[in-house]
Amino acid sequence: MKKELEFFLIDILKNDSQFSKDELNKIQKEINFHFPSDYIELMIEYNGGEGGVGENSWLCLFPIEGLLEINADYRLLMERIPDYILFGKDAADTGYAFNKINSSIHSFGLMSDFKTDKIEFCGNTFTEFLKYLYNS
Repeated sequence: MKKELEFFLIDILKNDSQFSKDELNKIQKEINFHFPSDYIELMIEYNGGEGGVGENSWLCLFPIEGLLEINADYRLLMERIPDYILFGKDAADTGYAFNKINSSIHSFGLMSDFKTDKIEFCGNTFTEFLKYLYNS
């Protein structure tokens, strides 16, 4: 894994489970989206995890094998933003999701109504997203 990713994830406790390439391909096919390479690189080693990023941010990364179920659990929310796939959250229930059209990463409240709550841009790559959290 790249040193830059390791730097941002130093306080993230890794998930013990692993996933297969077939499982990853099945999920990507079902959601009609290919995860960015830096996210896959991280998930091969971590497959989820939780902990601090920088001084003020908390990140809970969902394991690959749980993404479909978690997005189904938030179905009512995610149906309102169908071009997104939820991959994690913070300690205050801010969700983090990939935009399936351009792979950019965004945040939003998991209780958002999207009329008054904005979807906030957090980066074009997973590494940019981690920098965003680190500097928040």
